[in-house]
Amino acid sequence: MGAVDPTYPLFPIANILSAAMLLLVLLTSLVRQSWNLAVGFLCFWLLVDNVTTAANSIIWSDNADVKLYAYCDIVTHLQVITSVVKPMATLLITRRLYLIANLQSVEPHRKGKGERLWDTAVEWTLCLFVPLLVAGPIYYANQGLRYFVNEGFGCTAAKFVSVLELLTVESWTVIPPLISVMFYYPKVARIYYRQSKDAHSFLRSNSSVSHTNYLRILVLASIDILLMLPAGIVNVTLEIIAALSRPDDFPFYYGWTILHTDWDPVALPYAEQQGFGTAALVQSYFVFWTSPVLAFAIFGLFGLTSEARTSYWRIVCTVCGWFGRKPTALEQVGRTSLGDIEFGARSQVDAETGLRTSSPVEVATAVATMVDDRIEAPEPRADLKLMAKHVDEASFEETCECDAEGGTTAAGGTSSDGERFQDADALGLKENVSDVPVL
Repeated sequence: MGAVDPTYPLFPIANILSAAMLLLVLLTSLVRQSWNLAVGFLCFWLLVDNVTTAANSIIWSDNADVKLYAYCDIVTHLQVITSVVKPMATLLITRRLYLIANLQSVEPHRKGKGERLWDTAVEWTLCLFVPLLVAGPIYYANQGLRYFVNEGFGCTAAKFVSVLELLTVESWTVIPPLISVMFYYPKVARIYYRQSKDAHSFLRSNSSVSHTNYLRILVLASIDILLMLPAGIVNVTLEIIAALSRPDDFPFYYGWTILHTDWDPVALPYAEQQGFGTAALVQSYFVFWTSPVLAFAIFGLFGLTSEARTSYWRIVCTVCGWFGRKPTALEQVGRTSLGDIEFGARSQVDAETGLRTSSPVEVATAVATMVDDRIEAPEPRADLKLMAKHVDEASFEETCECDAEGGTTAAGGTSSDGERFQDADALGLKENVSDVPVL
C-alpha cells in the first residue's frame, strides 16, 4: 500500500532538510558565541519538531497502526511545546525590535542589574517555562485521550475542545501574535520605514545590533506573524464552528472523570480525516507545513551570510582535523591576521626585460637614502653630480634590484594606511563584521 499523503515524500524530505539547516544555524551561533535568546529557542524547538514530524510521516505514511506508545507520548507533548514557543518567540523578537526602535540599548553590559534580570526572566519565562506549563499540567487537564494516530502524519495531541481548553491551550497561538501586531510591530515598522535616518544612526552607534541584523530579525518576525497568526485564528475558528454545530458537546469543561476514562489511543485513517471536510484537512496541512517553512526562512536569513559560511568552513576543517587532515593553504591564508601583513606600493614589470621597474615612491626613497649616506660620508662633488644626474634620468624607466633577503621594497614602510587597507580589501582580507547574524 502506498503513502496516503499526496505530497509524500516531499513533506518528510522538507522536514529533514529544514532540521539540518537549523542545526547549522545553531552550530554557527555556538561557534561565534552570538545569541539572540528568542531566535535560539525558536531554532531549537523547531529543530526538534521537524525531526519528529519527519519520523512520524515516514513511520505512519501508509498506516494508522497504534504503536510506539512511549515515543508518541513524548512527541505529542513536544508538539504542544512547539505550538506555544513559535508565537512566544514572535512576541519576544518584536519586543526586542521595539526596544531598538525606541533607541534603547539591548546590550546586557549597558543595562542595570535590575533590567538585565527582568529581560532574562521575561525571555526564559515566555520561551521555556510557559510552554512547559502548557504542555504539562494544562494540556493534561484537557487531554481526552492518550493521543491520536493520524494516517499519513503519525501521532498527534488529543485535546478535547471546550471553553476552558480554548482559553488555556489554544489561546497561546493567537494572543502573543496579536500583542505583537497591536503594540510592538506598528512602532517597529514605522521607525524602520519612516524614521530610518534616526534608527540607522542609533544602529551605527549601538554595537548590540547592526542595520543588516535589524532587517533580518524584522523579516523573521514578519514571516512568523504571517504564518502563526492566521494558523491560530483559523484553528480556533474551525474548532468553535465545529463545537457550536453540536452545542451539547461544547461545555465549559468536560470534567476530570470523563476526560481521563478510556484513555487508549485512537487511530484516524486518512479517509476519516477527509470526512471532516476540506477546510479541516487544509488547515491540518497548513499547520504541519508552518514549521519547515519557518525553518527555511530562518536559514535564508541567518544561515547564508558570509560569516556563517566561514563558520561552516571552520567546522568542516575541525572535523577533518580529527581524522588527521591538515588545513589547506587557502584556509591558512584566510587565518592570517591583517597585522602580520604589510602592503607596499605596487610595482610594475617591464614587458621586454621581465624586470620590475621602480615606482615613484621607491625612487624618492632611494634618492633620500643616497643623499643621507652622502652627507654622512662626503664624496667628491663630481661624483655627487654624476649620481644625481643618473637618478634623474632613471626615474620610472630604470630597474632596481629587489631586496636580497625577502623581496621587500623600500617603500614598504612609507605606504599610507589608506593604501594598505585598499590593498587588503582588494585581496579580500578585510574582515566584514557588519553582517554577523545575532542569534
